[in-house]
Amino acid sequence: MKIPIPEVEECFGNIENALCGVINYCNLIIEKAKKVCPSTSVNYVPGYALEFCRKTIVQATTLVKVAHEREDYNTLCSLVRILADNVSTMNLIYASEDVNEKILRHLLYVMDGVVTRYEYLNDHPKPYDGSIQKEAYDTLYARAQEIKENAVGCINFCTNSIKTLPCYSVHKSSIDELIKKRNWKFKTIDKPKQKDAYNWNEMYNLLDIKNNGYIFSFFSQNVHGLSVSNIALDDKDDFDIPLTFVFVLLKWIYDFLRKEYEPYIR
Repeated sequence: MKIPIPEVEECFGNIENALCGVINYCNLIIEKAKKVCPSTSVNYVPGYALEFCRKTIVQATTLVKVAHEREDYNTLCSLVRILADNVSTMNLIYASEDVNEKILRHLLYVMDGVVTRYEYLNDHPKPYDGSIQKEAYDTLYARAQEIKENAVGCINFCTNSIKTLPCYSVHKSSIDELIKKRNWKFKTIDKPKQKDAYNWNEMYNLLDIKNNGYIFSFFSQNVHGLSVSNIALDDKDDFDIPLTFVFVLLKWIYDFLRKEYEPYIR
């Protein structure tokens, strides 16, 4: 079933053209902003967030390619869910008007990923068993050790940086708890426990897109291979429905890029 959007059809002709148009606009801003924000280092939030946007636009470009073929509805819906999760994360962390909160969430977010990576490597040591060449094993082992060492350095950097924030002296015990749990989804600093953190549905709703929390959560049916994902779809126009949500998500990225980076590139 095709649901026409008059504004989209008037400006772009169809939803796929609209997506390509917004992606191109985003890429233009990113390309120009990269010249003044070239670093993607953890300690440079504007560059890190810009790279987050670039990565997400690359994902959206892949999504449009899948949509164009009009064959793989499940993969399309799974990619929409991935896009929604990325945009919701960016919104919670990098769209905050409170600079201290933005930096705190950013550092906790980075820590969360780095600690998970470290723990996986640390908890799954694999002694040499002859299944691959010893030279290849030694190379992989050395690389894993290097990644773990880099992770420790990054974790220490994030922890120490958080402790220099003005809000740390005011909320020391609460922020220490946030650090312990790497809880970047906290609702308020004074409630650092995981049970008080935003869940994904709540994060979707923070995007202020009508009924988005329900539909983005529903796309998990496709991600996890649940029975709904086995329903046969014969109407190619059915692809337009998830694509309308993609358009709204990409519009959020476009608005974010304009607000955060156009002052750098004018």
